[in-house]
Amino acid sequence: MAGELMLSLNSTKDLNINDQSKNILSNIGEVFSNAIKKGSEKLSFPDGLKEQVKEGFEKINLKEIGEKAAESALKEGMKKLGMKTSTFSSIKSIFEAVKEGDLKKGLSSGFNLAINVAKLPQVAKTVIKEGKDFILEKAMGDELKNLMRRQQNTISRINKKCDQMDEAFKTNDTKTLEKISKSLKTDIEKVMPIQDVINRGNSMLNRYELFKNKNGGTISNTEMELIKKLS
Repeated sequence: MAGELMLSLNSTKDLNINDQSKNILSNIGEVFSNAIKKGSEKLSFPDGLKEQVKEGFEKINLKEIGEKAAESALKEGMKKLGMKTSTFSSIKSIFEAVKEGDLKKGLSSGFNLAINVAKLPQVAKTVIKEGKDFILEKAMGDELKNLMRRQQNTISRINKKCDQMDEAFKTNDTKTLEKISKSLKTDIEKVMPIQDVINRGNSMLNRYELFKNKNGGTISNTEMELIKKLS
């Protein structure tokens, strides 16, 4: 179904994560990568090593390491919470799930892996390992706050655009509908799987597609009910 969310039981032992829910993993992976890079920049290295550290981290896929840790935490957290499908109601509920799955432990292991595989001088690795707590607590915390703020802003934009489209439908404002629908689709692709928000956005996009197919004609109550079911 078009707007159905997001995680389903692949078997009684494991959870399968589909494309929309991969936004969670991608975002946390980006947070992990940024935290290590930005956090390392604030550490004190012997002369000439800071640039080598920067280049060394550019050559490994920190984001992928963070994504794998996030995937494991999300699956484990959902199992512990008894969740069989992803019916997340807020950004907070997503982070509660990964916290329950011990994301912190997974990212700590990911950090150790990243330092081990990075081609860095041993003295640089020693400095970074000594700064592990700073990177995983302060730098990671700052990046997670930024992520939550960006996601909340995206959710607000989606709701605002849905309101704008609703008003445009009342006057058959084709130009406004076309403009807003394009940006709404982009925001839906970026947002984490918050069920009500995505369903509302998809409902507006489905309504717009029907509106175009009817050449701007009136949408009946029966058609509106069908749109809701498809969202």
